[in-house]
Amino acid sequence: MSLFKHLLFALCATALLPSLGFAQTTDTRSQFPGRRIGGGTRGECTSRLVAHLVPPANIQEVAKGKPVRIAILEGPAAQTYPLLINLQGLRSYQLEPMVAGVRLLTLPAIKTETRWESSFLCPGAVGVAGDPLGFITTASPPALSLIRPGQGAESLLNRLGASCGSSIPTAVISKFLGDAPLPGNWPEQLPVRCQQL
Repeated sequence: MSLFKHLLFALCATALLPSLGFAQTTDTRSQFPGRRIGGGTRGECTSRLVAHLVPPANIQEVAKGKPVRIAILEGPAAQTYPLLINLQGLRSYQLEPMVAGVRLLTLPAIKTETRWESSFLCPGAVGVAGDPLGFITTASPPALSLIRPGQGAESLLNRLGASCGSSIPTAVISKFLGDAPLPGNWPEQLPVRCQQL
């Protein structure tokens, strides 16, 4: 019986150690708990990829007092829909549909940290009828990031700005987002469309 208690104790202790270590080493201010890649898994509109081209910490640092530049990757789709950009507490923008590519947007300067959401405006993307809480929807989850005034390191944004009106290799964008290949069938070059809002 004693051996069983020791084994049970060792198993429980081993299971708890990783979570305790994680809690001690994570700086919650260095990452934003959003998702830089939005979209769902079903439906032509809701499954289309929309991704914020931000660093892995999911925070886009922008220069204080200067116009804000943000970049959004839109995946391939047979049917395109408008893109909805929401800067929480500031303003929302509805942008015209476009084929797979990158949008580089210039926005007015911001003074405080701002939550930024991007999603497609899909037909029928409303709450389910009869839902008393109103949180069940037919829409996909948006890409969600934080814009923070600071130093404004923008190496990818500078490269995209130099590519306005032309294109950038899809491999560059895929590498920026991580090691995994982008899902679906992508062209080798992505158009870069720049717009001031």
